[in-house]
This record gives sequence, structure tokens and C-alpha cells, in this order.
Amino acid sequence: MDTSTSKKTANIDQCIRQLNKIHKQRLGAIGPLLGMLLILLFACALLPLYLFLMFFNVVYFWIRQQKRIDPKPYFNFDRHRLNHLRFADKVWCEYCEWANGSLQWALAITNEIERRYCPIQNQCHPHCEKAKSWRDEFLAYQHNPEEIDQYYRERYLKESNLDDS
Repeated sequence: MDTSTSKKTANIDQCIRQLNKIHKQRLGAIGPLLGMLLILLFACALLPLYLFLMFFNVVYFWIRQQKRIDPKPYFNFDRHRLNHLRFADKVWCEYCEWANGSLQWALAITNEIERRYCPIQNQCHPHCEKAKSWRDEFLAYQHNPEEIDQYYRERYLKESNLDDS
């Protein structure tokens, strides 16, 4: 009876290499290296946006007397806890979580600004409406001018605690 427990690990890089034997990437051996470089450049481009979002989220919503957009729901750093991943794979998993979370947080902030300043749906085909579900409560594209005033009275003023009625 073998009492030793062997820890099985997964190697994402090796899995991809095996699949690349079947599905050839462009540029041969230099393709994965170039891809890695592009991912690192993307991180360098995304970092200033992330830092600006942290600043903007505090200052803008403070000025507007609105509740800030909490970043926590957009980031879930947990894949580093998977014991079967190599350290390098865990680092890349956390990078992807940070990058996706940053962009989703930026979208949530932008959605809130749009909700406040331009709550009018686009006139577009159904695919567009599915992609922009946060606009479900916006005014219809074909609306009357009075509906804009009503929209702001019902939502904006009540949210800002400025409605005296």
C-alpha cells in the first residue's frame, strides 16, 4: 500500500503546446513569444486606466454627490488558490482577472455616467439591445420631451436626495 500522496499539477502552457501541434499558430515558434509580449504591452496600457479609475471613482462621484461604483464585484482574485496550477499559470490567471475586472469596472462607471446624462436608448437592432442591457430602464428612442423631465424627477432627483416634493 502506497501511503505517499502525489500532487497532480496542471500545466496550462503544456496543454496549449499540445494543442498547437494540431492547431498551428501563425508565425511558428515566434507566435507565442509575440503573443506574450502583446499581453504585457496590454497590461502596460491598462495600468494607467486602472489608476485613473481609482482616482475618478472617488473624485467624480464625490463631486456629484453620488455613491461610488464599488470595484469589488468586478474583481474576484481566487484562482491562485487552485493547488493544481503552476505558479506561472496562477500569475497569468490573476492578470486576466485584473484586466477583465478593470475593464468591467470602467464599463460600470461609464454606464452610470450615461444613466445620469443620457438616459435614452439607441435606435438599433435587437443584438445591440442585448449587448447594452443596462439601458433597459432608459427612455425609449422615440419619446416625448416631457418624458425626460419625468425621468429625471423620478430617478435623478430622488437618488440625489434633492427632490423637495
